[in-house]
Amino acid sequence: MKSENAPPLRDLVLLGGGHANVQVLKRFGMRPEPGVRLTIVAREPHSPYTGMLPSYVAGAYGWDDIHIDLAKLARFANARFIAAEASGIDTGERRIVFADRPPLRYDVLSINTGGVPGERFASDFVTPVKPIGRFLPVWEQLTADCGPPARLGVVGAGPGGVELALAISHRHPGTRCTLLDAGGEILGGFAAKARRRLQDALKDRGISVVTGARVTQALEGELIAGETSIAVDHALWTTGVDAPTWFSESGLDTDAAGFVAVNKHLQSTSHEEIFAAGDVSYAADQPRPKSGVYAVRQGPLLAENLRRFVTGRRLRRFRAQRHAMAIVGLGIGDAVASRGRFHASGAWVWFVKRWIDRRFMRKFSNLPSMLPEMHEEGSQVATKLQNEMPAAMRCGGCGAKLGAHSLNAVLSRLDVPVSTSTVSGIGDDAAVVQVPAGSLAMSCDGFRAMIDDTYRFGRISAHHALNDLFAMGADPKFALAIATVPLMADPMMEDDLFQMMSGALDVFAAHGVDLVGGHSAEGGELALAFSVTGTLAGQPFTKDGLSPGDALLLTGAIGTGTLLAGAALGRTRAEHLLAAIDQMDRSNAAAAHVLREHAARGCTDVTGFGLAVHLSEMTRASGTGASIRLEDVPTLPGALDMIASGVESSLQPNNQQALDDYEISGDTPAAPGLRLLADPQTSGGLLAGVPPNAADDCVQALREKGYATAAVVGVVTQRGLAVAVGHGPGDAS
Repeated sequence: MKSENAPPLRDLVLLGGGHANVQVLKRFGMRPEPGVRLTIVAREPHSPYTGMLPSYVAGAYGWDDIHIDLAKLARFANARFIAAEASGIDTGERRIVFADRPPLRYDVLSINTGGVPGERFASDFVTPVKPIGRFLPVWEQLTADCGPPARLGVVGAGPGGVELALAISHRHPGTRCTLLDAGGEILGGFAAKARRRLQDALKDRGISVVTGARVTQALEGELIAGETSIAVDHALWTTGVDAPTWFSESGLDTDAAGFVAVNKHLQSTSHEEIFAAGDVSYAADQPRPKSGVYAVRQGPLLAENLRRFVTGRRLRRFRAQRHAMAIVGLGIGDAVASRGRFHASGAWVWFVKRWIDRRFMRKFSNLPSMLPEMHEEGSQVATKLQNEMPAAMRCGGCGAKLGAHSLNAVLSRLDVPVSTSTVSGIGDDAAVVQVPAGSLAMSCDGFRAMIDDTYRFGRISAHHALNDLFAMGADPKFALAIATVPLMADPMMEDDLFQMMSGALDVFAAHGVDLVGGHSAEGGELALAFSVTGTLAGQPFTKDGLSPGDALLLTGAIGTGTLLAGAALGRTRAEHLLAAIDQMDRSNAAAAHVLREHAARGCTDVTGFGLAVHLSEMTRASGTGASIRLEDVPTLPGALDMIASGVESSLQPNNQQALDDYEISGDTPAAPGLRLLADPQTSGGLLAGVPPNAADDCVQALREKGYATAAVVGVVTQRGLAVAVGHGPGDAS
C-alpha cells in the first residue's frame, strides 16, 4: 500500500492553466499520487473558460462565472501555484525558463498555455480575442463608458467570431458589426439548415458579412482586404493564435506552424517526459481545429497518462472525436446547434448550452472546504477551529510568530544582559550598537513558508528582515542566512534551496547587501531566516520618538494575515493573494528615506503583532497616547471580506487582546476592520510619527515612490489609546 506521507520524489509541473491542465489539478486533488509534487505555473491567476466568453459579452454571466480560480484549485490539489509567464524550456536540463526569475525544474511537464497573439497587426487598434485572459481587460476598457466603438470589425467568421458578433449586437445594439472572413462562405462545416439560421440571425441584427476578404493591413480606422477597405473604429481578431517561438527553439518537435507535436498519448514526439494539450498541441494522426472543446476532452486522458507516466505504467491512447458539437448562441435565450448533419435551434438549445457550461465550471468552483463555512456571527467558532488546527494547517509568515504576550512573559523571566555599547531599547526593531567606527544596527528575523512560490518566498523573507533596519533608519550592509528545506529527492531539495536563496539574493543585491555566510539544514518544512547588519549615519528611528500632535502615518495596507490564512484554507481569491504577495515583496528602503526627509520621529515596521500591538508598544515607549481613524486605515483587497467570514491567522487571538487597551467609539465596535488592527502582517509597511505640518507632503512623496496606499491613519495624543469607527477602513483595491 502506498504511503500518503511519502516524501516527494518527482516534480510534475503543469505549465499553463488551460482547460486540460485544470482537469489534471482537479483529478490529482481528488486522488493524490504519493511521491509526486504538483506545481502549476500560469500567467494569469484566473483561467477563463472559452465556451462562456460570448455569453459573458452578451451579459448572461459575470466575471466570476466564467473564470477558474487557480490558487484555490491548486490549494485543493495540494499543488504549488506560481504566477509567472514562461519564456522558454531548457529540455536538456528539464527546466522552465523565465525572463524575470530563475528557471524552475521539472521531471514531467504538461504544457497547456494556449497560443500567443499574432504580431502581424499588433496595435492598439486591433485586439486579439485569444488568449482570452488578455482580451478581457481590453474589452472591459473599450466598453467602460458608453459601450464599444460604433463601428466594430470582427475578423474571422468561424463559430467563435459569429457568436461573438451576435453577443455584441445583443448587448450593444447601437454598435455596427462587420464580420470578415477569407473563405468563400462562413460556417462551411455546419449543417445547411444551421448555417442558414445563423446567416438569418446575422442579417436580422444588421451584422454585415464580407467573405473572400483576407485582411492584409489593419490601419487606424480601416481594415484592408485586397482592393476592399472597410471602415471600423476597432477590430477584434478571432482567426486563431500563433505558437510561441520558444517551442521550436527549445528543441521540441513541432509542426510547420510551431505547435508542439504530440503522439496518440498527448506526449511530445521528441521528449517523452513532456505532454501537451489544447491549442499549443498538434497531433499528426488526429488533426483537429484549435478549439476549447478538444482541450476539455483531452483533460481526463491527460491526467490519467501523467499519473501513469510518473508511476511507470503503460499510457492510454487519446481518441479525438471527429465532429464536435458546436452550439452558437444568438445572444441570450436562443442558440443553434450543429454536428455533422444534425442541427437544432431555439431556446431549449440555449438552456442545454448553459447547462453544459455551468456543469463544467461547477467542477472547479464547488470544491470541498478544508474547514466548515464561516461567517461573521460564527467567528468565535471559526477561531476555535483554527486554534485546534493541526500543525500543518497553522499559519506561516509572521502569523507563525509567538504571540506578544507569550514573548514578553519569556523575556521577563530571562535576565538578559544589555551591553553598555547598546544605545537602543531592547524592544526596538533592531539593536543599535556603538563601535569605534560608528554605530551598527543588527537584527534577525525569519519564518516558515507561507506561499507556494519558493522564489517569491525568498524575496519576501529578505525584505522582511531588512525592514527591521529600515525601521531604525539604518543602511543594511551584511546578512547571514539559516535555510531549512524539507526532505525530498535530492534534486528537488537543491532546487527549492536555489529558488529561495535566488529570491533573497536578488533583494540583497538591489540594496547593496552582501550575504556573508549562513547555514542550511533539512527540516520539517521550508523556512528561511536572516541576521542582518547595517550602519547608521545619523540618529536612529526608535519607538520612543512619538510626540503629542504627530500625525500617524502608515506606508502600506494591512490584511496579509487573514489573506494568507484564507489561502491556506483555499478561500482567498487568487488576485487578492497575488496583491498581498506583491505588497510583501516590496522594499521599505525608499519609504524610510522619505520619512527621514519629512522629520519623522518614532518609527516601527508593522509585522506579526499587528498594527494595534505595534502602536501600543510605541506609545508606551514614548509616554504618549494615540487615536486611530479606522476608516483611514488602508486594507488589502479582500481582507475585510475574509476576516468578516471568520478566517483569521493563528496569531490573531493573541494579538486581539491588545484591543482591550483601546477605547472604541463609533458605529460598529465589532466591525471587521477593527479586527484587522490585530491582523499579523508579514513584510508590512512602516508606521511613523510625522510632524502634522509635514504629513500631507510626506504622503504625497510616498505615493510618488510607489507606496500607493500610504495614508495618515491617526494622531498621537497625550495619553490613552482610542479607535474611532466610521464606515470602515479604506480598501486598497
